[in-house]
Amino acid sequence: MQSHRITMLGTGLIADFYTMTLHGQRNRDLVAVVYSRSEERGDTFAKRWNIPNHTTSLEDAINHPDTDVVIVALPNHMHEEAITLAAKAGKAVLCTKPLARNAEEAKRILDTVEKAGIFAGYLEDL
Repeated sequence: MQSHRITMLGTGLIADFYTMTLHGQRNRDLVAVVYSRSEERGDTFAKRWNIPNHTTSLEDAINHPDTDVVIVALPNHMHEEAITLAAKAGKAVLCTKPLARNAEEAKRILDTVEKAGIFAGYLEDL
């Protein structure tokens, strides 16, 4: 079975839970890049989980050449932008709940990933 290298968008409780699960239970798929809006939080998160790369640039995190999957564990108002960037980069994307803030936003997101032809999933837990 293929392993994945993941870009984790976010450093909050949900991102922490997903990274703990991926690194501690699955042992196959690893978070290789973490994005945080805060340099300090990104650095702390990266050190805690032994993640080699962290950045405060959303685009750099998503476009990092060492990853093939993006997990969106960001505040709800950032989901559409992050998923759109991941779709443009041709990377699979997994988004935490809720997918969007309203039906129109959800429809745009679904249209974007469909047009890009990428795998897109919705996460409750891992």
